[in-house]
Amino acid sequence: MPQNELTETDLYELEAVVGKALKTRDESALNIVGHGEISVALGWPIDNPTHVCKRSPPFTQQQFNAYQQLVSEYVGKVEAAGLAVADTTITPLTRGDKIVCYLVQPLLETSTLGHNVLKASEPDPDHPFLVALAESLNLVTPDLSIDAQVTNFSWDQSKLTLVDVGTPFMWDGNGKIRVDIAPFSRMLPAPTRWLAVRELTKLVTRWNEPRSVGVDIVANLYREGLEEWVDPTVIALNRMLGSHNLITAAEGLSYFQEDAKLWPALKRAQRVERWWQTSVRRRPYDWFIHTSFG
Repeated sequence: MPQNELTETDLYELEAVVGKALKTRDESALNIVGHGEISVALGWPIDNPTHVCKRSPPFTQQQFNAYQQLVSEYVGKVEAAGLAVADTTITPLTRGDKIVCYLVQPLLETSTLGHNVLKASEPDPDHPFLVALAESLNLVTPDLSIDAQVTNFSWDQSKLTLVDVGTPFMWDGNGKIRVDIAPFSRMLPAPTRWLAVRELTKLVTRWNEPRSVGVDIVANLYREGLEEWVDPTVIALNRMLGSHNLITAAEGLSYFQEDAKLWPALKRAQRVERWWQTSVRRRPYDWFIHTSFG
């Protein structure tokens, strides 16, 4: 069995703990090692984790098949473009007529994660992690991109590795994002899902060209409390992008301020949907509600 693989039995056990936590809203039995705005990264086994498991929303069989194929294709294209990707296994779990899948990776040393690498270092535009991060933008095309926030990478002093592949950023020939956002939008009240899909589609579409990805890197520094790294990062990114395409710290701050309005609003909508499903319809609500914005 590959080193990064957990058994199906392990994951069903984890899913049982997750289900109880969602039902009781008590997460104390979980080992939450990180979270984004949509997914939560869970350590397993809980007491002495060796793996990190990222849980998908419930899929139909057809939706899961498409998602699994897309993630696998995405990993292959990112690696072919020269960027290492953390070993990832996609394991589906059947639950009634739905499928929940877990993206499973080896649990990395926290000191190797990008934001912690920066926190442990003096701000410097020539820091090798920062140089490698800027160079990763060379793979960005109108068809392929990465979520290049510093939190989505590990650094082993010589190699940059992408750890976030759960949202495969690929576009078709007409500029349409290929991942189906609809299953993810079900975390929100039904009347607002069309608006959420529209806004999230607009949000990710800005990442299909290198300059906007660079601005988003800067924006994430504000979110992570790494303001002292903003100017060095801007210098490193602009060296790679070229003088005709300069980005500024002010643009990064503007991106951050936009996100600081969007994501908390979506979290408020999630709480409405959770109340509707659990209190009115007496059905489970399948998402944790976490945010990086206050």
